[in-house]
Amino acid sequence: MTFRDRHMIQIEDDLGNTKELKCDERYYVPSEITWLLKTLDFKVIDIFGAKLGAFSRQDKLTTEDYEMLVIAEK
Repeated sequence: MTFRDRHMIQIEDDLGNTKELKCDERYYVPSEITWLLKTLDFKVIDIFGAKLGAFSRQDKLTTEDYEMLVIAEK
């Protein structure tokens, strides 16, 4: 499993023109993010949950979260 999502999306801009976007997204799990940051010599790594754009250090990360807040210190 690569956690990669490839798809095409069509949207209409404000002038009514149709645009087609080729999307290629990669999703990461907390263990991957932690590993990547440790390889870059970050010492303190905290990962929190986020409620669709509402980032807070008060929210514990759960499996229901679509986004996460990552704070790291060197």
